Amino acid sequence: MDQGREKKGQWGFPRTFWTANTIELFERLAYYGMNIILALYLTRRVGYSTEMAVSITGFFISSLYLLPIPAGAISDKIGFRNGLFIAFTLLAVGYGMLGAFPSKVMVIVALVLIAMGGAFVKPVISGTIKKTSPEGLSKIGFSIFYMVVNIGGFTGKIVAKILRQDLGRWISASGYTALQEWVQANVPPFTMTPEIASRAAEQSPPMTPEAFFEMLKWQGLGMQCICFFSVVMSIIALLFVAFSYREPDRTGEPMRSVGETFADMFRVLRDFKFVSFILIFAGFDLMFWQLYLSVPLYITRHISERAPMAYIVAINPGMIILFQMPIAWAVQRMRPLATMALGMAISTGAMVLLGVIPTLWGTCLSICVFAVGEMTFAPRFLDYVSSMAPKGKVGLYLGYAYVRSFIANIIGGPLSGFLVARYVPEVGRRNPSKMWLTFAAIGVVALVALFIYNRFVGEHAGEEKAV
Repeated sequence: MDQGREKKGQWGFPRTFWTANTIELFERLAYYGMNIILALYLTRRVGYSTEMAVSITGFFISSLYLLPIPAGAISDKIGFRNGLFIAFTLLAVGYGMLGAFPSKVMVIVALVLIAMGGAFVKPVISGTIKKTSPEGLSKIGFSIFYMVVNIGGFTGKIVAKILRQDLGRWISASGYTALQEWVQANVPPFTMTPEIASRAAEQSPPMTPEAFFEMLKWQGLGMQCICFFSVVMSIIALLFVAFSYREPDRTGEPMRSVGETFADMFRVLRDFKFVSFILIFAGFDLMFWQLYLSVPLYITRHISERAPMAYIVAINPGMIILFQMPIAWAVQRMRPLATMALGMAISTGAMVLLGVIPTLWGTCLSICVFAVGEMTFAPRFLDYVSSMAPKGKVGLYLGYAYVRSFIANIIGGPLSGFLVARYVPEVGRRNPSKMWLTFAAIGVVALVALFIYNRFVGEHAGEEKAV
């Protein structure tokens, strides 16, 4: 049965719309559970330096947002359902390798597989949302989609906190002596160092070096367990693809050869309006991805090792779950560029708050404010990009939409590694305000560029001039 004959379901959206959102939910559970601890995992469990760990995290995230370009083009050719089969097979294998083989070489191989799998998910699911949203409801469709993304992000972070900080504490007090002996022999740190003793004294309240040392070992095991949780979520998503997902209606779309499909990837670069639009919003994404590049290290180093880091970062998706739909309705009559400019301005303000209030409560407040900016901006962005796409190229254009995150992370990863190492070192004097104000300055530059874009380029064809 094709999508064109599929019956309408809840709120007028067909079943495949809700299936796509369910698949996205499990994919986000897998991804955000792992991604929130990736920089910590690479430093503590694998053994990379701070600069290398944050840079690798940045390059990994950036690849997730460059590879959707060919993945979107391939999915337009082979079909969205086949693209999802490829995606979740690669994701299950990649997450399994990441947890089972925490060595410097094998984690790179695992991250490559995860990036390849995730690249298919992004354009296919967002393309399905566009194709299955009833006429006139695409903005609401993308708002529902974005809320589901954040339900997955929120829940994934909660699970990550339980597995990283609570599971080890429970096992260490249990009778599983064989597992306890394996952890003692195989999970770093292996020796007490002056740095560990110094950090134990910094905790609030202070810990003994021995207790702090033991906590780090069990957290290392917990981070491996998070990777295996991601494997399970990927397999569940794969089952939904196999038994519930139906290929969206492709009636009326031109058929292209493989050569034409890949040629389209390069023709998009001639669309100056679209490309310049994507480049501007890389500034917004550079700020957003600090939640996963800088904030985890900032919280564990500057605030407290025992602070519920995953819960704090989960404020962002938690806010979006609660307020995405009300804000979507509130801004639905605003013109697209005005809405996106407002979201970017609010998010830049959040970076300023992090700089001027470098405390636990300042971090929580800043993440709340950033979430308001994000939920104002993000759903309108995807809808705007999909409306720019020519017929038959929705997957390709939505793949290119994620280039902004590629640019943000290819620059932001090394920049974040440098700023964290300089202003939030593990041991020594810290000055995090300079780091956060640097990111705020990038947001201001991007906002100015957006107003220049609107002044000289304006809304794309069919849209009224805005801002």
